Amino acid sequence: MNIVRVIAADFRGERLRSVRAFVGPRRDPTDRKRIKTYVRGFDDILASGIPEGYIVLVSGAPGTMKSSLAFSILYQNALQEGRKSAYFTLEQSKDITLEHMASLGMADPKAWEHLTLLDMGNIRKNLNYLQGRGTWLELFKMYCNNVMKASRISILVVDSLDVLETMAKMQDPRADLYFLFEWLRDLGPLTFLVSEKPVDLGPTSHAPAEAYLADGIVQLEMHPTSDLYVQRRLRVTKMRSTKHDPGAFALSFEDGGFEVTRAVTGPS
Repeated sequence: MNIVRVIAADFRGERLRSVRAFVGPRRDPTDRKRIKTYVRGFDDILASGIPEGYIVLVSGAPGTMKSSLAFSILYQNALQEGRKSAYFTLEQSKDITLEHMASLGMADPKAWEHLTLLDMGNIRKNLNYLQGRGTWLELFKMYCNNVMKASRISILVVDSLDVLETMAKMQDPRADLYFLFEWLRDLGPLTFLVSEKPVDLGPTSHAPAEAYLADGIVQLEMHPTSDLYVQRRLRVTKMRSTKHDPGAFALSFEDGGFEVTRAVTGPS
């Protein structure tokens, strides 16, 4: 009986070694390369940056500068490291987006050599014509694939996920979003999905499906600090494989760049 147990144990051990040899050594998720945000103080909160290939929700009400923050990460990576990035705007036109970002000081030609800005609003305007060539979501994926083929993109921003969901007419949002997120992961780049949906992961809350599917969530809000003053605040609610600080931080924009500092009460 002991001999049988020894033989069985040896067989299981050999089979396990064969499986490990086939799949290779298990990768520590904390070893994944990270992309800097170049937001002063933010990378320190995120253990030096956001892991490559992640899908991150940037959630906040109008006026919280969520689109500007997402664009700033693309812009600074293009400027500082020459990273290829793409910004897909589904709401504002390309010209309005360019004008707004230039007003924030993000207009260096060196950065724009590595940036692609695509106005997906043109698809919406020509939807009836384009529908004969596929669904709206299929057309969106086609545009993304074409950009990836033209230039290997490291960072992608989709602004906004809310419009994408509406235009795609998702019948089963949770299932449809699951397949969309998996497609984005296969696509490869670090992806920021801008959204105005509130994300509350509390024990009694009903968070949207994308909150559970995303690898990370960055929440922005306008927080009253007194009867007269309001402070923009940032909170990293979720970031897989990252030892991050989940506390609230003040978000400010000065001298052409964002900065996060520990939030305080009172006038600011």
